[in-house]
Amino acid sequence: MPFFTGAKPQYSHVETPQVASIELIPTPLDGNAFKVRPIGKPKSKPTLDILDLCTVLGSFACLAASICVVTPHLTLSWKLGFNGQIIAIGFLLSIMNLALKTLQPRLFLIIEYRWGNSRLQNYDAILRNAISLSKTGVVWRLTLFFFTFLPLALSIGYKRFTGGHSSATINPDIPSPLRRYGIAPPPLGDYNAMNNSVYYMINSNVPFMTASASDAIQPPTQATAYGYNTLLLDTQSAALLDLPLPDYMSSIQARLKGNDTWTISATVNATVTRYNTSIDSFRDNQTYWQENFGGSYVTAFEDFTGYLAIGYLPGVTTADDGNSCFLCHFLAADIYWVGSVNISSSDGISFKSAARMFNTRRERCSGVWSINSTAVSLIGGSCNGTRTDQNILQYQTPFPIDTLSVLVHSLFSYAEERSNSSWLVPAFTTAVASAYWARFAYMLPGIMETAWVPSSEYNYLATDELIIATTATLDASWLLYLLLAMQPVFTALMFILAAIFYTSPIGKGFGMTAVLSGVNKNSLGLLSGAALSGELERPVKLDISVANDIRSNENTTQVGRIQYSIDGVSAEGEGLIKGEVYS
Repeated sequence: MPFFTGAKPQYSHVETPQVASIELIPTPLDGNAFKVRPIGKPKSKPTLDILDLCTVLGSFACLAASICVVTPHLTLSWKLGFNGQIIAIGFLLSIMNLALKTLQPRLFLIIEYRWGNSRLQNYDAILRNAISLSKTGVVWRLTLFFFTFLPLALSIGYKRFTGGHSSATINPDIPSPLRRYGIAPPPLGDYNAMNNSVYYMINSNVPFMTASASDAIQPPTQATAYGYNTLLLDTQSAALLDLPLPDYMSSIQARLKGNDTWTISATVNATVTRYNTSIDSFRDNQTYWQENFGGSYVTAFEDFTGYLAIGYLPGVTTADDGNSCFLCHFLAADIYWVGSVNISSSDGISFKSAARMFNTRRERCSGVWSINSTAVSLIGGSCNGTRTDQNILQYQTPFPIDTLSVLVHSLFSYAEERSNSSWLVPAFTTAVASAYWARFAYMLPGIMETAWVPSSEYNYLATDELIIATTATLDASWLLYLLLAMQPVFTALMFILAAIFYTSPIGKGFGMTAVLSGVNKNSLGLLSGAALSGELERPVKLDISVANDIRSNENTTQVGRIQYSIDGVSAEGEGLIKGEVYS
């Protein structure tokens, strides 16, 4: 393209980027000379940094929240559960870590200035939180590694506190028509051949039989629960408590997940059996036996020994003591496997000489059950002796053949080798109570069709029902609380120590801008060659000096001066003065 002298060149319109304007001011000596106007803002160091204080308070607020999250006595831990706690604590630990990272650099810089070698590389590593920078001191590498690793260790550590639990009292969303109790075994699935009194009796009595198998262990002196409804009240009385009915039990278990449990306390009806020692006063009273039993027969099972048998004789029903029965091991010459013994025969006389008397009646008792998604267990209870309707005892007493077929196994060991066992009377009492309860449970369909047993006896709302739901949570041990408190405590210490060493010329703004602003220009040549790599051949000292001289500007503001020198010795200052403005 030809060019002509004097012709104005043509330009296409191209938008150029805007750049910050540089304000030029004339120098005092030469009005035609100009220099750049400084844009740095001199500032005094606050005695107490409000933002840092808020950071410390925020960290402790997170600690308080985390304590609320893990403390089992508070409802929040139960509402969150284990999974919710893991998420909440992880979030709170992250915030506490951010607070710690905010205050950490300033204290470390002060420590390096006051007690360290004041190395440029150490300052750089602290500001960048970098462990691997060249020529960084070993102590600072370890310190930075610790505070880098700390939040990682805490985030892993708190998850190890498993096995805790938290509880809360609830009112479940189960309709009232379902929340009923009565005479019924726990749900055993669909009907099958095992749903009869023999297996009900075995299932209810096995936990007690297991606990009483050794004479090295003495019977408990206070009410103790076994299985799902057996309560040994003392060494001479036992109770078989009514249970939540199957529909209610299924509704509860459908709401439970994993290791969740419900603890249910309620006042219910129970089948209570007591050992009656008055038998000893009329054991040889033939008139008593003749008037009450006459030609009655004792049902007996041979005890597999050839001469010992276990015999059962239903007794009479009284208004005060309920239904009575006689049960014992005795010498029987005429029994082979199973048979009946006339009370007046020689075998009957042998039975009367060894007979133990037990009275059974329906009473009000309180029970405490623990229910999970697969099982129910009675964990405590008591009985107050208050009687309920007794009509069921007049028509549905245990069937001897069914009862003895179980008792011959559960009580056989007490015939000879354990005849002096302290568990003998508790074992007999518990066996009798379970025999009556099992018969009631098995005959319940027929009982419901009759009018002589009120429905309130076998299907009723519980009194004083209290439900406590328990879910798996973090184990709130003192070590967990210590773990949660570590970062807030470090944060508070860093804030306090930084305030104590107020006079150190290290502020929140310490960094590249601050160093460039106050650096002694004559000392920068030492750093030549590191503009890209940022690495130096040897550790370099950064001298920081404070000049508390007073300068008067147009606003008569007092301004001190902070100066940085690379590997040089600057004029020593006395430290920062409160309220002094520094450039």
